[in-house]
Amino acid sequence: MKFLRANAPRLAMPAIEQCARQHFGLTGELSPLYSERDQNVRLRESDGSAWVLKIANAEEDPAIVDCQIETLRHIARVDPSLPVPRVRLARNGTTTVRIAAENGDQHIFYVLSYLDGRIAGTANLDTALYGKIGNMVARLGRAMRGFFHPAAGTRELLWDVRMAPRLLSHVDLLQSAEHRKIARGILTRFRDEVLPRLETLRVQPIHGDVHEHNLILTQSEPAEIAGIIDFGDMIHAPLVMDLADTIADFAIDPARLDGVLTAIAGAYHAVTPLEDAEIDLLCDLVLTRLLITPLTNAVRAHETPEEPNYMAEYGAAGIEVCAAIEKMGRDAFQDRVRAACGLPTSLHGVNVDTLIARRKKTMGSRLYVFYDPPLHMVKGEGVWLTDASGRRYLDCYNNVPHVGHCHPHVVEALTRQIRTLNTNTRYLGEQVLEYSERLGATLPGKLKVCAFVNSGSEANDIAWRMAKTYTGNTGGITMDFAYHGITDAVDAFSPSGNMSNSVPPHMRVLTPPDGYRGAHRYGTPDWGRQYAADADRAIASLTQAGMKPAAFMVDSAFMTNGVLEPQPGYVVEVFRKIRAAGGLCIGDEVQSGFGRMGTHMWGHAHHDAVPDIVTIGKPAGNGHPLGVVITTPEIMEAFLKEFAFFSTFGGNNVSCAAGLAVLDVIEREGLVENARIVGDYLKAGIKGLMSKHSLIGDVRGTGLALGVELVTDRKTQAPAAAETKRLLNFMRDEGVLIGSEGIHGNVLKIRPPIVFSKENADIAVAALDRALVRI
Repeated sequence: MKFLRANAPRLAMPAIEQCARQHFGLTGELSPLYSERDQNVRLRESDGSAWVLKIANAEEDPAIVDCQIETLRHIARVDPSLPVPRVRLARNGTTTVRIAAENGDQHIFYVLSYLDGRIAGTANLDTALYGKIGNMVARLGRAMRGFFHPAAGTRELLWDVRMAPRLLSHVDLLQSAEHRKIARGILTRFRDEVLPRLETLRVQPIHGDVHEHNLILTQSEPAEIAGIIDFGDMIHAPLVMDLADTIADFAIDPARLDGVLTAIAGAYHAVTPLEDAEIDLLCDLVLTRLLITPLTNAVRAHETPEEPNYMAEYGAAGIEVCAAIEKMGRDAFQDRVRAACGLPTSLHGVNVDTLIARRKKTMGSRLYVFYDPPLHMVKGEGVWLTDASGRRYLDCYNNVPHVGHCHPHVVEALTRQIRTLNTNTRYLGEQVLEYSERLGATLPGKLKVCAFVNSGSEANDIAWRMAKTYTGNTGGITMDFAYHGITDAVDAFSPSGNMSNSVPPHMRVLTPPDGYRGAHRYGTPDWGRQYAADADRAIASLTQAGMKPAAFMVDSAFMTNGVLEPQPGYVVEVFRKIRAAGGLCIGDEVQSGFGRMGTHMWGHAHHDAVPDIVTIGKPAGNGHPLGVVITTPEIMEAFLKEFAFFSTFGGNNVSCAAGLAVLDVIEREGLVENARIVGDYLKAGIKGLMSKHSLIGDVRGTGLALGVELVTDRKTQAPAAAETKRLLNFMRDEGVLIGSEGIHGNVLKIRPPIVFSKENADIAVAALDRALVRI
């Protein structure tokens, strides 16, 4: 990495003195000043005026030097009151000249005014001064925001935290094993989770290096800021990096951390209000900046021990501060910042019993919540959820945040659109058309025409109405213990939610193709088709009641049936029988779609079957309400001839922006393939526990839709329902969230966001191992 080794110029004083006189008309007493990678010399004239003679590193891009100089000239124009150096022109009117060193290297030579005072590192800094620093950094950012120079956006700089993951290869140079662990964890998280989100933040030129050696204070007390110097590390970057760098560079002692953090952040926010997305990443930016100094010191001590290095005095102090921040916790860090800025904090710690009482009063006595006691979640990020105490949980259950909680691309798409326009499809718009076209491009055959609603329940309701309209029939067929939604019509297709176990007169249910405990077990020849034969019974029963099937609705992952694996011949054969009887086939892809099962975008592809109607919901908007019915032109036109369909919110601009963003993320991040690879890895890891834990009877599923059936006896397959309920709470205690499923309530349901990684899978498997030991 450039400038990882300093290699500062070392021109002789007589040569520098001659250049100052010849090119800038300056004479006076010369004194060397420290610089990490350039050569700086102070020249004090006889009248007391002082200047900094700057000799740039031979490797420095001339455009970078020009950028620094033009930035200072810009600041002088827009905010002359800011105490920054002023540029002295050469005798020929230029800002720089070229000089040669004895070894022939060419250097850029330029002159800035010298700001008298004392280096902040020699003073006793207090909270009041930290506040002044935060205020000054924010003012400096405001002065620089209207400036542009291409060199600031293209340079490679050691101190740019965005480059920090490159230092991962040098972590082993740190002396302490604990320090190596901390550094590796911070840099890995920064690379994988923070860098992609930086692209969503506001950017501009920033100073990027306000620290104790670049801050000049007055000699008088109480100290005031007399100057900010050294623009050599300025870059075009997310604005919040300026704040993060400043906090990190002054919090060089764990004892200082809280005072530095709150004073600097609060004062900065008073001038330049921070955005939520910036506050969310501030902790990681500070942690990463803190690592650069000890890692750079380690490299330089190893490779160029003879070079002077003023940073060596800090040793591993940065990592000690990192340890203090990690002990504090990211969410507590954010709350300190928010409180300092006068913003509401996220971790308000309302008592769970109080929330339960309020909920029963306002939402009914039946809670229907996960875990005992329930969890109070206040934040989501990627595959992690955070509760009101600040504890993070690995989310292995929620299929709504399909591409991860609060994915920055989806959040940005939503917020950008809601600032612009949100109306309905009675007006023409491109987003709804683009979303329709992109959905259609992922589906086979003539499945290209869309009807937009707000949820999977609504989508299935409309699909059922379409099927009845198109076929003229009234009978419905669904899987026993299926779930397809909450509307009155779709509730009939959802036996799992029926407390009375009654089946409406127009409905028939099919036996699930369960190879573990069903009539036809694993290894039975052609057992998929044998289960499909049950459709003949259901169709015949409808016929006896004077009805024909209008539709068969199926979830390709058989999620509520205990997450059953696709069996060759089952779905395709049932589809054939339904169509022969005059009905349509509805593929409910709410839980199985968008690549969850890996390999294919849609669950029905795992069965080699093509539905007549496809419905989507939950994951389509990654948490934003969005449902879609996709069908053929013939079916849609038949429906529209009978009904004037319109949904006020269906297909609105914001919903479509969310849907398009989800498709973007799935495609760009290769998440369909990720679901296959990580799903196989996770499944293998859980299967590996079967030899240790007899409670596990079966491990099944496809991609990141997995079921683990628990039994008290593998021979009798007696369902371990009570143990399953306890295990869910034990997993919660381990910091991992899963659910339960199946008619007996004895199947662990594992369906994490499909950004789930192998590292996440290792955490989940280890937690499951420990939890099973407690049963």
